Amino acid sequence: MLTSILVIDDEATIREVLTRVLGDEGYSVEAVENGKNALKICEKQYFDVALIDIQLPDISGTELLTKLKELRPKMVRILITGHPSIENAIAAVNKKCDGYILKPFNIPQLLQTIRRLFEEKTDLYLQMIAEVEKSKNETPTFRYQTPDRW
Repeated sequence: MLTSILVIDDEATIREVLTRVLGDEGYSVEAVENGKNALKICEKQYFDVALIDIQLPDISGTELLTKLKELRPKMVRILITGHPSIENAIAAVNKKCDGYILKPFNIPQLLQTIRRLFEEKTDLYLQMIAEVEKSKNETPTFRYQTPDRW
């Protein structure tokens, strides 16, 4: 299955490198330079994974995490940063970020992290679907003969 990835970074070089590397790995990749464009493209198109720079010109990466979670709850959201700090890491955890990757990238590690997080999230959703189906079969259903009279 082809995985689609959205790269959100204000640095053109980072966008170009990630687009090329991820494209060479068989991923479908789109890249945007700010949060506004990321939200706009996510309203029209579904992405499996978002790589989000923590420092964007129009919105912080942690704020964008929340907005993307509301818009696309199944999307894997990974923060990328060249400015690691305890505050950023805590904010990422508090905003339910799926991953945190430091710049400069170790490409094999980046690819492994994307694959692992995508597989974990997919497995989680498949487990949830199985649980819902199981509960449907095990939960008794009551039908009212005359629902207009309580």
